[in-house]
Amino acid sequence: MEQRSHRIIEAEARARSSETARRLRQAAGAGSPQGPAQGARVTLESIVEAVRHLPALPSAVLQIMRMTNDEGVSARDVASVISTDQSLAARILKLANSAYYGLPRAVGTVSDAVILLGMRTVRNMAIAAATHNTLSKEVAGYELGRGDLWRHSLACALAAQMLAEVAHYPEKEEAFVAGLLHDIGKVVLGVHVRDAIALIQQRVETENLTFLEAERAVLGFDHAEVGGRIAARWNLPAPLEQAIACHHQPMQNGQVAPLTALVHIANILCLLAGVGLGADGLHARLSDCALETLGLNAQDIERVLARLVHRIAQAQPLFSAEALLDAPSAGKG
Repeated sequence: MEQRSHRIIEAEARARSSETARRLRQAAGAGSPQGPAQGARVTLESIVEAVRHLPALPSAVLQIMRMTNDEGVSARDVASVISTDQSLAARILKLANSAYYGLPRAVGTVSDAVILLGMRTVRNMAIAAATHNTLSKEVAGYELGRGDLWRHSLACALAAQMLAEVAHYPEKEEAFVAGLLHDIGKVVLGVHVRDAIALIQQRVETENLTFLEAERAVLGFDHAEVGGRIAARWNLPAPLEQAIACHHQPMQNGQVAPLTALVHIANILCLLAGVGLGADGLHARLSDCALETLGLNAQDIERVLARLVHRIAQAQPLFSAEALLDAPSAGKG
């Protein structure tokens, strides 16, 4: 039964990737002869410089992340910090009043949102609100249109959270954040991948490499590594930084960190669900070690995939590129 389930997943992956592969071959054929050479010359140092110019997480969000791990912090304390950033507060209230959360009454203040939804849920909303604009941009190098990366990132956050429940991972909200931010490196690296996409795709098809392996072979580094650099710049906790940097290659030094395993599997599930395929399509491999680390099997993955598709349908308003545009005003306190 286990082998049959693996075959079902692999067959579905091949079916879903056929159209992506066709488009990529067309893109490779139409590329400029100078493109790959330009992409190949980019250095990690220049990428790190670009990371320095990426907007940092607002200080209020970083403070909220620290506060929600402190048992002595109250809902009022968290609401007070959020209210110092009116744009952030407005976006959180817009999310809290969305149909997705289904609250019995309208939420008029940030304090109400924290009390009704809980501090960790509001923390996730704050991180989503703070990164929405960055993740919603077009990333042409990965063939991701406006809003595509946001939809993939949000789907991965939901998938990681669902997997955490099934695997009895205690920090489900941490899994959400790691899933949301796992592909942040694509925002910075996208312009360089665009120049090198033809050569990267050629390596994928002729050498049976994953997209990440081909990306590293051509550029000397990959979007996951760049994402780790961004996480470090944002002063995110070490487990989050590792999950972002290693989400395609979860085995590190003979071990797989549980949070990294969750994000690795969640990313594969989103690709199987057809959310944010982009240029890398389904050229990724599911790590058996990640499954073993979490105590999951193929049947668990199939069940979570089915639930994920339903959850995405439920959360459609949040997947809009306009989902987190500022509301006109936000109540304080």
